[in-house]
Amino acid sequence: MLAFCAFTPSFAQGVYALKQVNTPYDEQQPVLSSREELFLSVAFHPDNTGGSRDYGDVWYSKKDDFNQWQEAKPVASLSTTGYDLFIGFPDDNTALVYHDGKKKPHGIHLYRRTGETDWKYEYQLDFGSFKNNGKSFSARLHPSGEILIMSMNTYGTFGNEDIYVSFKQSEGKWSVPKNIGADVNSYEQEMTPFLSNDKQVLYFSSNGHGTGEGRDIYYSQRLDDSWERWSQPKILKDDINSRGVELSYFIDPNSPYTAFVTTTQNSEGYGDILMRRKEEIVLEEVIPAEDERFLAASFPLSDNTSSPASTADVTREASVEETVSEVTALPEEEENVPFATEEAQEQVAEVVQERAQEELAEERIAEEELVKEGAEVQEAVTEAPQLNTLIKVSALDKNTNAEIPFKVTFKKINGDKVGVEEGLKGAQELPLRENTAKVTISSENYLPETILVADLREKELVMLTPADKGTSLVLQEVLFMKGTAELADQNSLTYIDQLVDFMKENPSKKIRLEGHTDNVGNAALNKQLSMERAATIRDYMVDNGVQFERIMLRGLGGSEPIADNDTSEGRGKNRRVEMVVID
Repeated sequence: MLAFCAFTPSFAQGVYALKQVNTPYDEQQPVLSSREELFLSVAFHPDNTGGSRDYGDVWYSKKDDFNQWQEAKPVASLSTTGYDLFIGFPDDNTALVYHDGKKKPHGIHLYRRTGETDWKYEYQLDFGSFKNNGKSFSARLHPSGEILIMSMNTYGTFGNEDIYVSFKQSEGKWSVPKNIGADVNSYEQEMTPFLSNDKQVLYFSSNGHGTGEGRDIYYSQRLDDSWERWSQPKILKDDINSRGVELSYFIDPNSPYTAFVTTTQNSEGYGDILMRRKEEIVLEEVIPAEDERFLAASFPLSDNTSSPASTADVTREASVEETVSEVTALPEEEENVPFATEEAQEQVAEVVQERAQEELAEERIAEEELVKEGAEVQEAVTEAPQLNTLIKVSALDKNTNAEIPFKVTFKKINGDKVGVEEGLKGAQELPLRENTAKVTISSENYLPETILVADLREKELVMLTPADKGTSLVLQEVLFMKGTAELADQNSLTYIDQLVDFMKENPSKKIRLEGHTDNVGNAALNKQLSMERAATIRDYMVDNGVQFERIMLRGLGGSEPIADNDTSEGRGKNRRVEMVVID
Protein backbone atom coordinates (compact mmCIF):
# COMPACT_ATOMS: atom_id res chain seq x y z
CA MET A 1 0.00 0.00 0.00
CA LEU A 2 1.30 3.39 -0.97
CA ALA A 3 1.72 6.10 1.61
CA PHE A 4 0.55 9.48 0.43
CA CYS A 5 0.22 13.12 1.38
CA ALA A 6 -2.66 15.49 0.93
CA PHE A 7 -1.74 18.88 -0.42
CA THR A 8 -3.19 22.27 -1.13
CA PRO A 9 -1.76 24.10 -4.15
CA SER A 10 -1.59 27.87 -3.89
CA PHE A 11 -0.44 30.58 -6.25
CA ALA A 12 0.64 34.15 -5.83
CA GLN A 13 2.63 36.93 -7.45
CA GLY A 14 0.37 37.28 -10.46
CA VAL A 15 -0.47 35.74 -13.76
CA TYR A 16 1.72 36.19 -16.81
CA ALA A 17 0.34 35.80 -20.30
CA LEU A 18 2.90 34.68 -22.85
CA LYS A 19 2.05 37.57 -25.12
CA GLN A 20 4.75 36.85 -27.69
CA VAL A 21 3.62 33.24 -27.95
CA ASN A 22 -0.15 33.80 -27.93
CA THR A 23 -1.96 34.70 -31.16
CA PRO A 24 -5.59 35.34 -32.15
CA TYR A 25 -5.71 31.60 -32.82
CA ASP A 26 -5.84 28.54 -30.54
CA GLU A 27 -2.74 27.80 -28.44
CA GLN A 28 -2.92 24.49 -26.58
CA GLN A 29 -0.78 21.72 -25.07
CA PRO A 30 2.40 23.63 -24.16
CA VAL A 31 5.37 21.36 -23.45
CA LEU A 32 8.71 22.54 -22.03
CA SER A 33 12.04 20.96 -22.88
CA SER A 34 15.03 20.69 -20.56
CA ARG A 35 16.55 23.45 -22.68
CA GLU A 36 13.65 25.74 -21.68
CA GLU A 37 12.12 25.62 -25.13
CA LEU A 38 8.35 25.74 -25.47
CA PHE A 39 6.56 23.50 -27.94
CA LEU A 40 2.81 23.86 -28.44
CA SER A 41 -0.06 23.16 -30.82
CA VAL A 42 -1.70 26.05 -32.69
CA ALA A 43 -5.01 25.57 -34.51
CA PHE A 44 -6.46 27.43 -37.51
CA HIS A 45 -3.44 29.66 -38.03
CA PRO A 46 -2.96 30.67 -41.69
CA ASP A 47 0.73 29.73 -41.39
CA ASN A 48 -0.11 26.12 -40.52
CA THR A 49 0.76 23.40 -43.03
CA GLY A 50 -2.93 23.09 -43.90
CA GLY A 51 -3.60 26.84 -43.62
CA SER A 52 -6.49 28.28 -41.65
CA ARG A 53 -8.42 25.00 -41.91
CA ASP A 54 -5.66 23.09 -40.13
CA TYR A 55 -6.77 21.84 -36.68
CA GLY A 56 -3.28 22.04 -35.18
CA ASP A 57 0.40 22.29 -36.10
CA VAL A 58 3.40 22.09 -33.80
CA TRP A 59 4.92 25.50 -33.04
CA TYR A 60 8.06 26.47 -31.12
CA SER A 61 9.35 29.33 -28.98
CA LYS A 62 12.48 29.96 -26.94
CA LYS A 63 13.70 32.68 -24.61
CA ASP A 64 15.84 35.60 -25.74
CA ASP A 65 18.86 37.11 -23.98
CA PHE A 66 16.50 38.97 -21.63
CA ASN A 67 14.78 35.74 -20.53
CA GLN A 68 11.61 36.64 -22.44
CA TRP A 69 9.71 34.22 -24.64
CA GLN A 70 10.09 35.01 -28.32
CA GLU A 71 7.37 34.93 -30.96
CA ALA A 72 6.38 31.33 -31.73
CA LYS A 73 7.16 29.86 -35.14
CA PRO A 74 5.69 26.81 -36.88
CA VAL A 75 7.75 23.61 -37.00
CA ALA A 76 7.00 22.18 -40.44
CA SER A 77 9.04 19.01 -39.92
CA LEU A 78 6.72 17.97 -37.06
CA SER A 79 3.45 18.99 -38.71
CA THR A 80 0.94 17.74 -41.28
CA THR A 81 -2.25 19.13 -42.78
CA GLY A 82 -4.20 17.39 -39.98
CA TYR A 83 -4.20 17.65 -36.18
CA ASP A 84 -0.68 17.45 -34.74
CA LEU A 85 0.03 17.49 -31.00
CA PHE A 86 3.41 17.65 -29.27
CA ILE A 87 3.46 15.13 -26.40
CA GLY A 88 6.91 15.17 -24.85
CA PHE A 89 10.62 14.34 -24.93
CA PRO A 90 11.91 10.78 -24.38
CA ASP A 91 15.31 12.50 -24.23
CA ASP A 92 16.87 15.80 -25.29
CA ASN A 93 17.10 14.75 -28.92
CA THR A 94 13.83 12.89 -29.53
CA ALA A 95 10.19 13.93 -29.40
CA LEU A 96 6.76 12.28 -29.49
CA VAL A 97 4.05 13.78 -31.68
CA TYR A 98 0.44 12.67 -32.23
CA HIS A 99 -0.97 12.77 -35.77
CA ASP A 100 -4.66 12.30 -36.57
CA GLY A 101 -4.14 10.26 -39.73
CA LYS A 102 -3.65 12.84 -42.45
CA LYS A 103 -0.33 12.33 -44.24
CA LYS A 104 1.03 10.36 -41.27
CA PRO A 105 -0.75 7.27 -39.87
CA HIS A 106 -3.10 7.86 -36.96
CA GLY A 107 -1.19 7.51 -33.69
CA ILE A 108 1.90 8.67 -31.80
CA HIS A 109 5.20 8.99 -33.64
CA LEU A 110 8.84 9.46 -32.66
CA TYR A 111 11.08 12.10 -34.26
CA ARG A 112 14.81 12.71 -33.88
CA ARG A 113 16.25 16.20 -33.68
CA THR A 114 18.68 17.25 -36.43
CA GLY A 115 18.73 21.02 -35.76
CA GLU A 116 17.15 23.68 -33.59
CA THR A 117 13.80 23.36 -35.37
CA ASP A 118 14.57 20.47 -37.72
CA TRP A 119 13.38 16.97 -36.97
CA LYS A 120 13.69 13.63 -38.76
CA TYR A 121 10.86 11.10 -38.70
CA GLU A 122 11.81 7.75 -37.12
CA TYR A 123 8.80 5.49 -36.50
CA GLN A 124 5.29 5.08 -35.07
CA LEU A 125 4.88 3.77 -31.54
CA ASP A 126 3.24 0.34 -31.22
CA PHE A 127 0.46 0.17 -28.60
CA GLY A 128 -0.94 -3.18 -29.69
CA SER A 129 -4.35 -1.53 -29.97
CA PHE A 130 -4.80 2.20 -30.34
CA LYS A 131 -7.77 4.04 -31.80
CA ASN A 132 -9.13 7.47 -31.01
CA ASN A 133 -12.78 7.57 -32.05
CA GLY A 134 -13.23 11.28 -31.40
CA LYS A 135 -11.82 14.54 -32.71
CA SER A 136 -10.13 15.46 -29.44
CA PHE A 137 -6.90 13.93 -28.21
CA SER A 138 -4.40 15.04 -25.61
CA ALA A 139 -1.47 13.31 -23.94
CA ARG A 140 1.76 13.89 -22.04
CA LEU A 141 4.88 11.84 -21.63
CA HIS A 142 5.96 11.52 -18.01
CA PRO A 143 9.51 12.85 -17.35
CA SER A 144 10.66 9.27 -16.70
CA GLY A 145 9.93 8.48 -20.33
CA GLU A 146 8.15 5.30 -19.18
CA ILE A 147 4.53 6.45 -18.83
CA LEU A 148 2.12 8.03 -21.29
CA ILE A 149 -1.02 9.54 -19.81
CA MET A 150 -3.61 10.39 -22.46
CA SER A 151 -7.20 11.50 -23.05
CA MET A 152 -9.34 10.15 -25.86
CA ASN A 153 -12.61 8.51 -26.83
CA THR A 154 -11.94 4.84 -27.44
CA TYR A 155 -13.01 1.37 -26.37
CA GLY A 156 -14.31 1.39 -22.79
CA THR A 157 -14.78 5.16 -22.58
CA PHE A 158 -17.49 6.14 -20.08
CA GLY A 159 -18.46 9.51 -21.55
CA ASN A 160 -16.91 11.69 -24.24
CA GLU A 161 -13.18 11.64 -23.45
CA ASP A 162 -11.60 9.55 -20.69
CA ILE A 163 -8.06 9.39 -19.33
CA TYR A 164 -5.93 6.34 -20.14
CA VAL A 165 -2.43 5.22 -19.15
CA SER A 166 0.15 3.25 -21.13
CA PHE A 167 3.55 1.92 -20.05
CA LYS A 168 6.71 1.54 -22.10
CA GLN A 169 7.63 -2.13 -22.62
CA SER A 170 10.59 -1.82 -24.95
CA GLU A 171 11.95 0.60 -27.52
CA GLY A 172 8.97 1.70 -29.62
CA LYS A 173 6.55 -0.72 -27.95
CA TRP A 174 3.96 0.31 -25.33
CA SER A 175 1.14 -1.40 -23.45
CA VAL A 176 -2.45 -1.14 -24.65
CA PRO A 177 -3.90 2.10 -23.17
CA LYS A 178 -5.77 1.34 -19.94
CA ASN A 179 -8.75 3.32 -18.67
CA ILE A 180 -7.82 4.68 -15.23
CA GLY A 181 -11.31 4.08 -13.90
CA ALA A 182 -14.50 5.71 -12.68
CA ASP A 183 -12.94 7.61 -9.78
CA VAL A 184 -11.55 10.12 -12.25
CA ASN A 185 -13.46 9.48 -15.47
CA SER A 186 -17.06 10.70 -15.62
CA TYR A 187 -19.96 10.72 -18.06
CA GLU A 188 -18.52 13.88 -19.54
CA GLN A 189 -14.99 14.96 -20.51
CA GLU A 190 -11.64 14.45 -18.83
CA MET A 191 -8.89 16.03 -20.88
CA THR A 192 -5.27 17.26 -21.00
CA PRO A 193 -3.89 15.04 -18.19
CA PHE A 194 -0.58 15.79 -16.46
CA LEU A 195 1.11 13.36 -14.06
CA SER A 196 3.40 14.75 -11.36
CA ASN A 197 7.08 13.83 -11.24
CA ASP A 198 6.50 11.40 -8.35
CA LYS A 199 3.67 9.72 -10.33
CA GLN A 200 1.25 10.22 -7.45
CA VAL A 201 -0.80 13.27 -8.48
CA LEU A 202 -2.85 13.61 -11.64
CA TYR A 203 -3.96 17.02 -12.88
CA PHE A 204 -6.61 17.21 -15.59
CA SER A 205 -9.38 19.34 -17.05
CA SER A 206 -13.00 18.21 -16.69
CA ASN A 207 -16.60 19.33 -16.96
CA GLY A 208 -17.87 16.19 -15.24
CA HIS A 209 -17.19 16.74 -11.54
CA GLY A 210 -19.93 19.05 -10.43
CA THR A 211 -18.86 22.70 -10.55
CA GLY A 212 -21.26 23.63 -13.33
CA GLU A 213 -18.76 26.14 -14.68
CA GLY A 214 -17.46 24.23 -17.69
CA ARG A 215 -14.01 22.69 -17.90
CA ASP A 216 -11.80 23.45 -14.92
CA ILE A 217 -8.55 22.05 -13.57
CA TYR A 218 -8.80 19.23 -11.00
CA TYR A 219 -6.32 16.99 -9.23
CA SER A 220 -6.51 13.46 -7.83
CA GLN A 221 -4.05 11.22 -5.96
CA ARG A 222 -3.21 7.70 -7.06
CA LEU A 223 -4.03 5.22 -4.30
CA ASP A 224 -2.33 2.05 -5.47
CA ASP A 225 -0.39 0.43 -8.30
CA SER A 226 -3.47 -0.69 -10.21
CA TRP A 227 -3.81 2.81 -11.71
CA GLU A 228 -7.57 2.37 -11.34
CA ARG A 229 -7.99 3.72 -7.80
CA TRP A 230 -7.80 7.45 -7.20
CA SER A 231 -8.90 9.90 -4.55
CA GLN A 232 -12.01 11.93 -5.24
CA PRO A 233 -11.04 14.67 -7.73
CA LYS A 234 -10.81 18.13 -6.23
CA ILE A 235 -10.86 21.42 -8.05
CA LEU A 236 -7.79 23.64 -7.66
CA LYS A 237 -8.81 26.24 -5.11
CA ASP A 238 -6.62 29.07 -6.31
CA ASP A 239 -7.74 31.51 -8.96
CA ILE A 240 -6.50 29.39 -11.85
CA ASN A 241 -10.05 28.43 -12.86
CA SER A 242 -12.31 31.00 -14.46
CA ARG A 243 -15.52 31.36 -16.43
CA GLY A 244 -13.47 30.40 -19.45
CA VAL A 245 -12.13 26.98 -20.38
CA GLU A 246 -8.95 25.85 -18.62
CA LEU A 247 -6.82 23.13 -20.20
CA SER A 248 -3.27 21.80 -20.36
CA TYR A 249 -2.22 22.50 -16.78
CA PHE A 250 1.32 21.39 -15.97
CA ILE A 251 4.15 22.24 -13.59
CA ASP A 252 7.39 23.52 -15.06
CA PRO A 253 9.93 20.66 -14.87
CA ASN A 254 12.69 23.24 -14.56
CA SER A 255 11.00 25.21 -11.77
CA PRO A 256 8.61 23.53 -9.31
CA TYR A 257 7.20 26.93 -8.36
CA THR A 258 5.87 27.70 -11.84
CA ALA A 259 2.73 26.32 -13.46
CA PHE A 260 1.43 26.74 -16.99
CA VAL A 261 -2.19 26.55 -18.15
CA THR A 262 -4.25 27.53 -21.19
CA THR A 263 -7.47 29.49 -20.80
CA THR A 264 -10.07 31.20 -22.95
CA GLN A 265 -10.82 33.78 -20.25
CA ASN A 266 -9.90 37.30 -21.39
CA SER A 267 -8.33 35.89 -24.52
CA GLU A 268 -9.17 36.42 -28.15
CA GLY A 269 -11.50 33.45 -28.13
CA TYR A 270 -9.29 30.42 -28.36
CA GLY A 271 -6.86 29.19 -25.75
CA ASP A 272 -4.01 31.43 -24.61
CA ILE A 273 -1.06 30.24 -22.53
CA LEU A 274 -0.59 31.67 -19.05
CA MET A 275 2.34 31.24 -16.67
CA ARG A 276 1.56 31.43 -12.97
CA ARG A 277 4.03 31.92 -10.16
CA LYS A 278 3.45 29.68 -7.15
CA GLU A 279 4.43 30.67 -3.63
CA GLU A 280 4.73 27.04 -2.68
CA ILE A 281 2.99 23.71 -2.76
CA VAL A 282 2.00 22.89 0.79
CA LEU A 283 2.10 19.20 1.61
CA GLU A 284 0.01 18.25 4.61
CA GLU A 285 1.15 14.87 5.84
CA VAL A 286 -1.59 12.30 6.36
CA ILE A 287 -1.23 9.17 8.47
CA PRO A 288 -0.48 6.39 5.97
CA ALA A 289 -3.26 3.87 5.41
CA GLU A 290 -2.71 0.71 7.43
CA ASP A 291 -4.81 -1.51 5.25
CA GLU A 292 -7.17 -1.57 2.32
CA ARG A 293 -10.29 -1.01 4.39
CA PHE A 294 -8.88 2.07 6.11
CA LEU A 295 -7.98 3.60 2.78
CA ALA A 296 -11.35 2.79 1.29
CA ALA A 297 -13.07 4.37 4.29
CA SER A 298 -10.95 7.51 3.95
CA PHE A 299 -11.53 7.80 0.22
CA PRO A 300 -14.88 6.22 -0.77
CA LEU A 301 -14.47 4.57 -4.13
CA SER A 302 -17.71 2.66 -4.56
CA ASP A 303 -20.73 1.44 -2.66
CA ASN A 304 -18.76 -1.71 -1.89
CA THR A 305 -15.86 -0.42 0.18
CA SER A 306 -14.38 -3.88 0.66
CA SER A 307 -13.06 -3.92 -2.90
CA PRO A 308 -11.74 -1.24 -5.20
CA ALA A 309 -13.96 0.30 -7.80
CA SER A 310 -12.89 -0.63 -11.28
CA THR A 311 -13.98 0.00 -14.80
CA ALA A 312 -15.86 -3.28 -14.81
CA ASP A 313 -17.87 -2.27 -11.72
CA VAL A 314 -19.37 0.74 -13.39
CA THR A 315 -22.25 0.65 -15.82
CA ARG A 316 -22.98 3.94 -17.48
CA GLU A 317 -25.93 4.72 -19.72
CA ALA A 318 -25.91 8.26 -21.03
CA SER A 319 -28.91 9.59 -22.86
CA VAL A 320 -28.68 12.36 -25.40
CA GLU A 321 -30.39 14.60 -22.85
CA GLU A 322 -27.47 14.24 -20.43
CA THR A 323 -24.47 14.17 -22.75
CA VAL A 324 -22.11 17.13 -22.41
CA SER A 325 -20.01 18.25 -25.33
CA GLU A 326 -16.66 19.97 -25.27
CA VAL A 327 -16.97 23.47 -23.88
CA THR A 328 -15.90 26.37 -26.02
CA ALA A 329 -14.94 29.84 -24.91
CA LEU A 330 -17.07 32.17 -22.79
CA PRO A 331 -16.18 35.57 -24.21
CA GLU A 332 -18.42 38.50 -23.43
CA GLU A 333 -17.74 40.23 -26.72
CA GLU A 334 -17.63 38.99 -30.27
CA GLU A 335 -14.60 36.91 -30.98
CA ASN A 336 -12.89 34.57 -33.34
CA VAL A 337 -13.18 31.25 -31.53
CA PRO A 338 -12.45 27.09 -32.40
CA PHE A 339 -16.50 20.52 -26.63
CA ALA A 340 -21.94 22.58 -21.39
CA THR A 341 -25.16 21.40 -21.12
CA GLU A 342 -28.52 23.06 -21.63
CA GLU A 343 -30.83 22.00 -18.84
CA ALA A 344 -34.35 21.60 -20.20
CA GLN A 345 -37.45 20.18 -18.60
CA GLU A 346 -39.27 18.89 -21.68
CA GLN A 347 -39.25 15.12 -22.19
CA VAL A 348 -37.45 14.00 -25.30
CA ALA A 349 -37.88 10.85 -27.36
CA GLU A 350 -36.00 7.94 -25.86
CA VAL A 351 -32.80 8.00 -27.81
CA VAL A 352 -29.67 6.61 -26.24
CA GLN A 353 -26.37 8.03 -27.32
CA GLU A 354 -25.26 4.95 -29.20
CA ARG A 355 -28.29 5.11 -31.51
CA ALA A 356 -28.88 8.83 -31.68
CA GLN A 357 -26.64 9.76 -34.57
CA GLU A 358 -27.84 6.89 -36.75
CA GLU A 359 -31.52 7.57 -36.10
CA LEU A 360 -31.35 11.32 -36.50
CA ALA A 361 -29.32 10.99 -39.69
CA GLU A 362 -32.20 9.18 -41.44
CA GLU A 363 -34.10 11.07 -44.10
CA ARG A 364 -36.86 13.28 -42.78
CA ILE A 365 -40.30 12.02 -43.79
CA ALA A 366 -43.91 13.05 -43.20
CA GLU A 367 -44.66 14.17 -39.63
CA GLU A 368 -41.16 13.24 -38.43
CA GLU A 369 -40.25 14.54 -34.99
CA LEU A 370 -36.76 15.84 -34.35
CA VAL A 371 -35.08 17.35 -31.35
CA LYS A 372 -34.42 20.94 -32.32
CA GLU A 373 -31.96 22.37 -29.83
CA GLY A 374 -33.88 20.63 -27.08
CA ALA A 375 -37.46 21.16 -28.27
CA GLU A 376 -39.67 18.81 -30.27
CA VAL A 377 -40.30 20.08 -33.77
CA GLN A 378 -42.80 18.53 -36.14
CA GLU A 379 -42.21 19.02 -39.81
CA ALA A 380 -45.24 18.05 -41.87
CA VAL A 381 -44.08 17.24 -45.36
CA THR A 382 -46.32 16.69 -48.33
CA GLU A 383 -45.46 14.09 -50.90
CA ALA A 384 -42.81 15.22 -53.33
CA PRO A 385 -44.37 16.62 -56.54
CA GLN A 386 -44.02 14.59 -59.68
CA LEU A 387 -41.71 15.46 -62.55
CA ASN A 388 -42.89 18.28 -64.85
CA THR A 389 -45.03 19.93 -62.14
CA LEU A 390 -44.64 23.67 -62.66
CA ILE A 391 -44.06 26.30 -60.02
CA LYS A 392 -44.20 30.04 -60.47
CA VAL A 393 -41.61 32.18 -58.74
CA SER A 394 -40.03 35.62 -58.90
CA ALA A 395 -37.59 37.32 -56.54
CA LEU A 396 -37.89 40.87 -55.27
CA ASP A 397 -35.75 43.09 -53.10
CA LYS A 398 -37.55 43.14 -49.73
CA ASN A 399 -36.76 46.82 -49.20
CA THR A 400 -37.50 48.24 -52.66
CA ASN A 401 -39.77 45.60 -54.25
CA ALA A 402 -37.53 45.74 -57.32
CA GLU A 403 -37.02 42.59 -59.35
CA ILE A 404 -33.59 41.03 -58.85
CA PRO A 405 -31.73 38.22 -60.63
CA PHE A 406 -31.91 34.94 -58.75
CA LYS A 407 -31.09 31.26 -58.67
CA VAL A 408 -33.37 28.36 -57.70
CA THR A 409 -31.94 25.21 -56.11
CA PHE A 410 -34.26 22.20 -55.98
CA LYS A 411 -33.86 19.91 -52.96
CA LYS A 412 -35.21 16.72 -51.47
CA ILE A 413 -36.67 16.87 -47.99
CA ASN A 414 -33.30 15.75 -46.56
CA GLY A 415 -31.60 18.69 -48.27
CA ASP A 416 -29.90 16.84 -51.11
CA LYS A 417 -29.77 18.90 -54.31
CA VAL A 418 -31.66 17.55 -57.32
CA GLY A 419 -31.19 20.49 -59.70
CA VAL A 420 -30.38 24.17 -60.17
CA GLU A 421 -31.80 26.93 -62.39
CA GLU A 422 -29.54 30.00 -62.68
CA GLY A 423 -29.62 33.38 -64.38
CA LEU A 424 -33.31 34.00 -63.69
CA LYS A 425 -35.13 37.32 -63.43
CA GLY A 426 -38.79 38.29 -63.35
CA ALA A 427 -41.71 35.87 -63.13
CA GLN A 428 -40.62 32.35 -63.98
CA GLU A 429 -42.45 29.08 -64.52
CA LEU A 430 -40.10 26.25 -63.68
CA PRO A 431 -40.55 22.50 -63.88
CA LEU A 432 -39.82 20.79 -60.59
CA ARG A 433 -37.15 18.15 -60.52
CA GLU A 434 -38.20 14.72 -59.40
CA ASN A 435 -38.51 14.32 -55.61
CA THR A 436 -38.28 18.07 -55.00
CA ALA A 437 -39.80 18.97 -51.64
CA LYS A 438 -38.33 22.44 -51.12
CA VAL A 439 -36.44 25.08 -53.05
CA THR A 440 -33.82 27.65 -52.09
CA ILE A 441 -34.03 31.06 -53.74
CA SER A 442 -30.73 32.95 -53.69
CA SER A 443 -29.12 36.01 -55.22
CA GLU A 444 -25.76 37.69 -54.92
CA ASN A 445 -25.65 40.12 -51.98
CA TYR A 446 -28.95 38.78 -50.60
CA LEU A 447 -29.72 36.31 -47.83
CA PRO A 448 -31.03 33.03 -49.27
CA GLU A 449 -34.57 31.81 -48.59
CA THR A 450 -35.66 28.15 -48.40
CA ILE A 451 -39.36 27.38 -48.93
CA LEU A 452 -41.40 24.18 -48.98
CA VAL A 453 -42.93 23.57 -52.39
CA ALA A 454 -46.42 23.52 -50.88
CA ASP A 455 -45.84 27.01 -49.48
CA LEU A 456 -44.25 28.27 -52.69
CA ARG A 457 -47.42 27.49 -54.64
CA GLU A 458 -49.16 30.08 -52.48
CA LYS A 459 -46.21 32.48 -52.47
CA GLU A 460 -45.04 33.15 -55.99
CA LEU A 461 -43.26 36.33 -54.95
CA VAL A 462 -40.21 35.65 -52.82
CA MET A 463 -38.86 38.66 -50.96
CA LEU A 464 -35.10 38.43 -50.44
CA THR A 465 -33.41 40.50 -47.76
CA PRO A 466 -30.30 42.44 -48.81
CA ALA A 467 -27.20 41.18 -47.01
CA ASP A 468 -26.41 44.63 -45.66
CA LYS A 469 -24.38 45.22 -42.52
CA GLY A 470 -26.48 44.38 -39.47
CA THR A 471 -28.89 42.07 -41.29
CA SER A 472 -29.60 38.83 -39.41
CA LEU A 473 -30.94 35.41 -40.34
CA VAL A 474 -32.16 32.71 -37.94
CA LEU A 475 -30.74 29.36 -39.02
CA GLN A 476 -34.01 27.54 -38.54
CA GLU A 477 -33.03 24.27 -40.17
CA VAL A 478 -29.86 23.72 -38.15
CA LEU A 479 -30.68 21.11 -35.52
CA PHE A 480 -28.56 19.96 -32.59
CA MET A 481 -28.68 16.93 -30.37
CA LYS A 482 -30.26 17.97 -27.10
CA GLY A 483 -27.86 19.54 -24.62
CA THR A 484 -24.87 19.27 -26.96
CA ALA A 485 -23.25 21.06 -29.87
CA GLU A 486 -23.45 17.97 -32.07
CA LEU A 487 -25.37 18.54 -35.29
CA ALA A 488 -28.42 16.30 -35.38
CA ASP A 489 -28.66 15.20 -38.98
CA GLN A 490 -27.61 15.48 -42.60
CA ASN A 491 -30.23 18.14 -43.27
CA SER A 492 -28.46 20.48 -40.86
CA LEU A 493 -25.22 20.04 -42.78
CA THR A 494 -27.00 20.65 -46.06
CA TYR A 495 -28.44 23.88 -44.71
CA ILE A 496 -25.00 25.01 -43.58
CA ASP A 497 -23.77 24.16 -47.09
CA GLN A 498 -26.20 26.86 -48.22
CA LEU A 499 -24.39 29.35 -45.97
CA VAL A 500 -21.08 28.15 -47.39
CA ASP A 501 -22.40 28.87 -50.89
CA PHE A 502 -23.56 32.31 -49.76
CA MET A 503 -20.11 33.15 -48.39
CA LYS A 504 -18.36 31.89 -51.53
CA GLU A 505 -20.72 33.82 -53.80
CA ASN A 506 -20.17 36.95 -51.69
CA PRO A 507 -16.41 36.88 -50.97
CA SER A 508 -16.35 40.36 -49.44
CA LYS A 509 -18.95 39.53 -46.77
CA LYS A 510 -18.09 38.84 -43.13
CA ILE A 511 -20.56 37.35 -40.70
CA ARG A 512 -21.02 36.70 -37.00
CA LEU A 513 -22.67 33.52 -35.75
CA GLU A 514 -24.60 34.14 -32.52
CA GLY A 515 -25.68 31.22 -30.35
CA HIS A 516 -28.76 31.52 -28.12
CA THR A 517 -30.54 29.26 -25.61
CA ASP A 518 -33.64 29.48 -23.44
CA ASN A 519 -33.34 30.54 -19.79
CA VAL A 520 -33.83 27.07 -18.26
CA GLY A 521 -30.92 25.78 -16.20
CA ASN A 522 -27.49 27.16 -15.37
CA ALA A 523 -26.86 30.47 -17.13
CA ALA A 524 -23.11 29.95 -17.44
CA LEU A 525 -23.55 26.51 -18.98
CA ASN A 526 -26.18 27.80 -21.38
CA LYS A 527 -23.81 30.53 -22.48
CA GLN A 528 -21.05 28.02 -23.04
CA LEU A 529 -23.37 25.78 -25.02
CA SER A 530 -24.51 28.66 -27.20
CA MET A 531 -20.92 29.51 -28.04
CA GLU A 532 -20.12 25.88 -28.75
CA ARG A 533 -23.03 25.54 -31.16
CA ALA A 534 -22.00 28.63 -33.07
CA ALA A 535 -18.44 27.31 -33.19
CA THR A 536 -19.63 23.97 -34.59
CA ILE A 537 -21.24 25.75 -37.53
CA ARG A 538 -18.18 27.94 -38.07
CA ASP A 539 -15.82 24.95 -38.00
CA TYR A 540 -17.88 23.16 -40.65
CA MET A 541 -17.89 26.24 -42.87
CA VAL A 542 -14.12 26.64 -42.52
CA ASP A 543 -13.63 22.96 -43.34
CA ASN A 544 -15.60 23.57 -46.53
CA GLY A 545 -13.58 26.48 -47.81
CA VAL A 546 -14.74 29.66 -46.05
CA GLN A 547 -11.86 31.72 -44.67
CA PHE A 548 -11.60 31.56 -40.89
CA GLU A 549 -11.17 35.32 -40.56
CA ARG A 550 -14.58 35.99 -42.17
CA ILE A 551 -16.59 34.35 -39.38
CA MET A 552 -16.87 35.80 -35.87
CA LEU A 553 -18.64 34.15 -32.95
CA ARG A 554 -20.70 35.13 -29.94
CA GLY A 555 -22.32 33.01 -27.26
CA LEU A 556 -25.25 34.84 -25.66
CA GLY A 557 -26.95 32.04 -23.76
CA GLY A 558 -30.46 33.04 -22.69
CA SER A 559 -29.80 36.79 -22.51
CA GLU A 560 -31.66 37.75 -25.72
CA PRO A 561 -34.97 35.83 -25.96
CA ILE A 562 -37.26 36.41 -28.92
CA ALA A 563 -40.24 34.57 -27.40
CA ASP A 564 -41.83 33.76 -24.03
CA ASN A 565 -39.68 31.35 -22.01
CA ASP A 566 -42.74 30.30 -20.00
CA THR A 567 -44.03 28.13 -22.85
CA SER A 568 -42.47 25.15 -24.59
CA GLU A 569 -43.03 26.78 -27.97
CA GLY A 570 -41.36 29.98 -26.84
CA ARG A 571 -38.36 28.20 -25.42
CA GLY A 572 -38.00 26.32 -28.70
CA LYS A 573 -37.85 29.61 -30.60
CA ASN A 574 -35.28 31.02 -28.19
CA ARG A 575 -32.93 28.08 -28.76
CA ARG A 576 -31.37 29.20 -32.01
CA VAL A 577 -28.28 30.28 -33.91
CA GLU A 578 -28.41 33.50 -35.90
CA MET A 579 -26.17 34.69 -38.69
CA VAL A 580 -25.48 38.44 -38.65
CA VAL A 581 -23.80 40.26 -41.53
CA ILE A 582 -21.07 42.46 -40.04
CA ASP A 583 -19.34 43.71 -43.18
